[in-house]
Amino acid sequence: MHVTLHLGAHRTGVATLQRFLLANRRDLHANRIAAWVSPELRAGMISGLVRRPEAVSLKDERTGRRSVGLLRLRQDRLEKQGRARLIVSEPYMIGTPGTCLRSGRLYPWAGERLLQFQHAFADRCDRILISIRSYDRFWTSLLASRLAEGYRFPDAAALDRLVTQPLRWRHLIAEVAHVFPRARLFLAAQEAFCALPERQFAALSGITFLPGQVSRMAEARGWHRRSPTADRMRALLRDRGQEAPVRADGSGRWYPFDELQRTALLAQYSEDLAWLRGGAGGLATLIEHADTPQPIRSDSNWRISPR
Repeated sequence: MHVTLHLGAHRTGVATLQRFLLANRRDLHANRIAAWVSPELRAGMISGLVRRPEAVSLKDERTGRRSVGLLRLRQDRLEKQGRARLIVSEPYMIGTPGTCLRSGRLYPWAGERLLQFQHAFADRCDRILISIRSYDRFWTSLLASRLAEGYRFPDAAALDRLVTQPLRWRHLIAEVAHVFPRARLFLAAQEAFCALPERQFAALSGITFLPGQVSRMAEARGWHRRSPTADRMRALLRDRGQEAPVRADGSGRWYPFDELQRTALLAQYSEDLAWLRGGAGGLATLIEHADTPQPIRSDSNWRISPR
């Protein structure tokens, strides 16, 4: 059995993809595919493995070792049941939104966190997918999701720190490739894939869909946990008794960055895309367009299970 790791990133359509995987588990089973997604993984399967490296205690280490053993045991069980591939979708493996925002860095300890999962998956992991997103949209969406949970509204200095922070997607890619050197690493641009979970699934699994099959799949056009509108953000601030300027983009969504900040963030993303299009130093392959033929296609077609 082979393993595909889906590492997020956060706010790039992860919830939409995971809903798709859960809603189509019967068909996944018919194609000898199993999927583990965040809710079940966080219900005890990865305890002790998703703490910040500097905060790991001896108790966490013992719990983490038990979790690694459990993950390997469950993989062995799936293999004996005839599964050919396991998809593990969990962005906490590289970090959390809170860690990114508190540190003002893009997944600052991703490599150290991934090392804790190395023994659980390294001998089976042959494929890794990371969804990336333009930095202005990524940070905006991350901030919006945390504001709804009580995170303080960012001031100009906080936004400037996000613009000038030094970590990029290419740094994350290099860390992932270092921890899992035998796995093929693929990058999907969120701008093209967010509302197309079946295309992300094709990249994760290598399955080829035949004409007409996608329309018969559940949640094929879902789009979950979308960022709030500017009006929703204004209402949220009113409920807290706070006042702050709330900018909106052309679609009415909240957008905190000014024009200079936006220009800088877009330039950073353009540099990353140019690096990826140039081959990423042999570390990764970019899947930029949803209609691009998958570079990781297997010989199998998708089979719809009997209803």
